[in-house]
Amino acid sequence: MPSNANPYYFAPVSRVARITPNMLRITLSGGDLTRFVSSGDADERLLVVFPADGESRPPAPQSIGGTWDYPVDGHRPEMRSFTVRHWNSETREMDIDFVVHGSGAAVRWALQARPGQVLGVTTASGWYRPPDDAAWQLLIADMTALPAVGRIVEELASGVRVHVIAEVTTADDEQCPETAADVTYTWLHGSGNGVGPSALADAAREWTCPDGPGYVWFAGEAGLSREVRRWLRHSLGWSSDRYDVMGYWRADKEAWTARYEKVRGQIEAAQTAALAAGGDFDSLRDAVDAAMEDAGL
Repeated sequence: MPSNANPYYFAPVSRVARITPNMLRITLSGGDLTRFVSSGDADERLLVVFPADGESRPPAPQSIGGTWDYPVDGHRPEMRSFTVRHWNSETREMDIDFVVHGSGAAVRWALQARPGQVLGVTTASGWYRPPDDAAWQLLIADMTALPAVGRIVEELASGVRVHVIAEVTTADDEQCPETAADVTYTWLHGSGNGVGPSALADAAREWTCPDGPGYVWFAGEAGLSREVRRWLRHSLGWSSDRYDVMGYWRADKEAWTARYEKVRGQIEAAQTAALAAGGDFDSLRDAVDAAMEDAGL
């Protein structure tokens, strides 16, 4: 069974609701969630483990090296990373929002989800860390990151200035949750999200930053995250404590992985050279990003 240091929870489905044309909300309650501990991060994410087709719950993990996992040489269920859209510590209910355009394993499961089915979920963590002196914030997101943006916005205090640039499949997928903060939005429709080139990076560069120190949070497609990070670090010259940039998913993942395997040695050599040069973590990321760009990744 999983160790206490690396908890794993079986979480039953209690409700399923379509909140926009391309977003389903799955509510989990009961089961092992009676002992779930939230990270407290507004953008907290965890790993969701899905049942196999025809099954009502995923297989139990094993204790491997002191942590839970599934044997490499055995059956490994489908797993994906998702945002905890809402956690109610009193009712022990967890909402997870699923983008349901496309045809991946998570989409297929969500479209047939019903009460009584069981998911596996892991411990959660997050990255949203605005500096104390931030006079304004810019949140940049595609559909996969919209649940995190929604929770961040809902939890903001009065007086906080935030602008959201969000790329959604249709205008009906826009979400503007209630908040005490001063929040404005730029909505992009029909681009990115696996259906075409993203307009997020261009929209962010075109947005006029307010006066004073700021903070940028981005989550979306992994290749685009490199572009946004390069803009913040090199074009704007920001230090890494003023932004958090995450790749939530990768376009054409199977094809990308196949290309990566062919140049893995080249990427690892760049990483090793950067480590040997004694650079900091951001310099290491720069070196890896550059090697991936050179390799056409």
